[in-house]
Amino acid sequence: MAETFFATFKKEEAYRRTYSSEHDYRKSVEQYIEFYNKKRPHRSLAHKTPAHFEELFGKRNNVLYMRE
Repeated sequence: MAETFFATFKKEEAYRRTYSSEHDYRKSVEQYIEFYNKKRPHRSLAHKTPAHFEELFGKRNNVLYMRE
């Protein structure tokens, strides 16, 4: 998974920008991680964001746990 993330980060963010400082780069990475997890739909997650998929997974498991 990490390899996929970094490949996507490079393709969608890092190779498209010029950074003026290490601080600028670190801020870009932080913002991209936020975007990647909370706003960018993933085909492998049925076009849901990782955050939304995790939320649904948690609710599903909670319901299953309560049934037992």
